[in-house]
Amino acid sequence: MHLAGSPFAHELDFSTGLPTGAVVYSVLGNDNLPVSGYEAISVYPPAGALSLLIIVPGTINTVSTPLFETRTLSWTYPTEHGVENGRKRYRVVRDIVFPVTPEGVRAKLGIEDHELPDERIDLLSAYATLSNGYEAGALDAYATAGDSTTLLIADAIEAMAGLEVVSSLQLAVARKESSGTNSYERFANMDWDSLRAQLYSYIGRLNDILVPLVDPTTLPVIFLAVERDDPVTGTAAGS
Repeated sequence: MHLAGSPFAHELDFSTGLPTGAVVYSVLGNDNLPVSGYEAISVYPPAGALSLLIIVPGTINTVSTPLFETRTLSWTYPTEHGVENGRKRYRVVRDIVFPVTPEGVRAKLGIEDHELPDERIDLLSAYATLSNGYEAGALDAYATAGDSTTLLIADAIEAMAGLEVVSSLQLAVARKESSGTNSYERFANMDWDSLRAQLYSYIGRLNDILVPLVDPTTLPVIFLAVERDDPVTGTAAGS
């Protein structure tokens, strides 16, 4: 994912063959058509160069849709062995106004940054999933309020992002254990059900201030958050 308004850089590796002519590249927009001014741009790498850094400026990485747009960087260049071509697709995402961070997600999971890097935490997806459980704009009405409700929603977004990676964390533990390493030894004894219940509780608190949509199929996790039994106490989460 790439934050809207910031430049995108891609290093083109010439390990499969040095260019014998110009590198020609284009940037395709969300409609998969060339962006005006960025179609068939020719660049001649210095003689003997092993790579070329292509930078797509932030002015091209804009978002006019509700959440994200797609950009595609495509290129082609001749070598002694034939023509090389390729493409790199990336997602340009809107910034989330709520004060959410990868650090906040890791704190709720009780893990460190080397155990779950920023790029594995999808806060935008968590925000979108959570928003779908309520009337359109219900969350955004509190985005800039700067009050306790804003913090409560931010906690819920981070908890949702945490729920989306719990399963992958468990798989990582299994792989580490099977390989004989003890780097994830402390995860082996973690109460995953209790952790999930704690994350669900952050989400369930939203129902004290916002009315979820009637249709439970829209976002089952919101409703399960209220009904789920806590594996530690045996009582329903949020009760």
